[in-house]
Amino acid sequence: MSPKKVRWLVASGAAAMGASFLTRTLLRKGWNATTGEDPPLNPASHKTDWSEAIVWTLAVSVAAGLSQLAARRGLASALDERVPDDLYD
Repeated sequence: MSPKKVRWLVASGAAAMGASFLTRTLLRKGWNATTGEDPPLNPASHKTDWSEAIVWTLAVSVAAGLSQLAARRGLASALDERVPDDLYD
């Protein structure tokens, strides 16, 4: 594996993890501010209402995916280089 590919994998992974952590923290605070309760710790639990589980899961999934994409694209732009073409072969 080329050094450029390794550098990209490490840097993009770190950027995506940081973005996911920040997004999840902001979502938890937003949920708490909106509902006055903590978000469900385990949406699959039978103690969690279906509507609450679905809304939380959708919000986290969409927001985390978009933040990871933005972090990786931002990193590629900041490094002023393309993502290695064979990265996902």
